[in-house]
Amino acid sequence: MFGYVRLFKPTIRMGEYEQYKGIYCTLCKRLGKRYGVLSRFTLSYDMTFLALLQMALEEKDADFCPSRCSFNPTKRCLKAQNTDAIDRAADIGTILVYYKLKDTLADEGLGKKIGAWCALPFAKAAHKKAQKRVPAIDAAVAEMMAAQAEAEATDTDSIDRAAEPFALMLQTLAADIAADGTQKWVLERFGYCLGRWVYLMDAVDDLAEDLAKGRYNPYILSRHLKKGDADGVKEARDYSLYTLNACLAECKAAYDLLEVRRFDGILRNILEEGMAHAQKRVIAGEEEKHERSL
Repeated sequence: MFGYVRLFKPTIRMGEYEQYKGIYCTLCKRLGKRYGVLSRFTLSYDMTFLALLQMALEEKDADFCPSRCSFNPTKRCLKAQNTDAIDRAADIGTILVYYKLKDTLADEGLGKKIGAWCALPFAKAAHKKAQKRVPAIDAAVAEMMAAQAEAEATDTDSIDRAAEPFALMLQTLAADIAADGTQKWVLERFGYCLGRWVYLMDAVDDLAEDLAKGRYNPYILSRHLKKGDADGVKEARDYSLYTLNACLAECKAAYDLLEVRRFDGILRNILEEGMAHAQKRVIAGEEEKHERSL
């Protein structure tokens, strides 16, 4: 995904922050073990959140134990010993990276294409492993990418249509962890609204750059923006706030219906403060998605 779904560190409790870092660090270790050391550079807050959500709903605990950072052995951290949810997040992240690289090769400029070409052989090998482990998820991501490409090829000015493929993909990923029918219904709604919010956040974040480079962006078409229209970009960002707030409110409402067994404080910090803070920065025109360090 894009890095918007993360903690708001100023208000998180120290113990909860250590648990979050433990899952983040365990995900890094599991990426390396399952897909090679280079895959650790694909570590993201988004996949950490997916692992957290699944672990929060499962009966078994994370079972943390003391550990050390693989890259900096002098740095202490926690390690989760129950890694089913973390392994799933590693698989999903690996699949998403592969398709993102293919998208970059299709749509971006020469500089980014060169980087994507260099990374693609490694991503392709990792993708084959992930595809065998979670074929249904790979199929859902591939379907999303095809639907997204079709929507953009038609230059749709509908924000709803542009956001729909990514929203449906997150709906599928979230529903996949459900233990029963009722939980599945709630998770589908949660995933759909989260996916819609993430896609629209990315569109707003990239708005000025897409306008300057003549790339597709639903806000450019829906707001009839022209190159150099700084006032129009600001108005489009302000306009997006209503939809983003509605998506975020729906995410919170769906989350409140879940039976959360652990990590509620961490998840609420992300949903109620971290995502709102990221949204505020994006609306203000501050680039947000490339920050990954804890």
